[in-house]
Amino acid sequence: MVGSSRYTDRLALLPTLPLISRRTFLQAGVGMIPGLKPQPLTMQLDWRLNAQFAGLCVAQTRGDYRRHGLTVTINPAPPDIDVVQTVVSQPRTVGCAEESLILTAQARGVEVVAIAAMLQASPLSLMSLPNSSLRDLSQLIGKRIGVHSDGQKALDLVLALHDIDPARVNTIEIPYQNKYQRLINGEFDAVQCYALDEPIRFAQRIGQTPNLLTFSDYGFDAYSQVIFAPLQLVSEQPEVIHRFLEATFAGWRWAIDHPSSTAQLLVDRYVDTDYQDVAYQTQSLKMISTYVQRDRHPLGELDQARWQRSAQQLAQAGLIDTVPDASVALNIWP
Repeated sequence: MVGSSRYTDRLALLPTLPLISRRTFLQAGVGMIPGLKPQPLTMQLDWRLNAQFAGLCVAQTRGDYRRHGLTVTINPAPPDIDVVQTVVSQPRTVGCAEESLILTAQARGVEVVAIAAMLQASPLSLMSLPNSSLRDLSQLIGKRIGVHSDGQKALDLVLALHDIDPARVNTIEIPYQNKYQRLINGEFDAVQCYALDEPIRFAQRIGQTPNLLTFSDYGFDAYSQVIFAPLQLVSEQPEVIHRFLEATFAGWRWAIDHPSSTAQLLVDRYVDTDYQDVAYQTQSLKMISTYVQRDRHPLGELDQARWQRSAQQLAQAGLIDTVPDASVALNIWP
């Protein structure tokens, strides 16, 4: 169990991660920080490479990882990957995943810890046609809503938070395939989407921007694209973890400040053929930036108290079975 004394004791013994000062970083210029031997690290993603991971791509291409004494390999996700198990089964590997997946793994005894969050809120949303009347959660009553397997309980949660009986909303589980056309055809009044990119693709298809009801606006309080690492790696090499985070969020800062250049970089070097649209990547990055940089929170911030509150909310909604006794988000960044 995650709540066992062995796991909890190991968490308590984690060293304080050393900070690399801004002065030291600037003095290094375009070269590597003096005295740092380049060390390999793998970042396992939970999805295909696109603007959602722009900060990582920028950090790799512009040399932020190299300047911090790292050689980082970025692995996109193959279909049906168990990203947590992949990370813990390979040496010197960190990953990113949704908060609920990390909490579930912790509850099952997998020794991983959350160390930062690329997105400060969940982009989970419902998308409807531009001429739809669905402008508020209460207007879902009596409507036919297509959701994926990971969205039903989250939708039930936000409905309950606003005193709406989920039984009054006609939700139907649907696959990802062909959902845009089913929405256009009128089979559904709204369908689940990920607000970072799907509304952009849909707008390109119909020539208008769809309406969005974003769950985080209605009380769904969860981090997204959470960076996590094996407990052993954090325990034994905390300075490597901190250097990785420092470089990653330096990359994110540059990506946010230079969306057009970043989009071109993604198209030139990283994304698959069906993603090679600079305008699409630019629009997506601008949307993603509102999640990465949110409400004046430092980039990457992952607050322990909020993590625990969110875990309790997810458990109440049935999105995780139980709240792990040691479901910590380590306060090591920023």
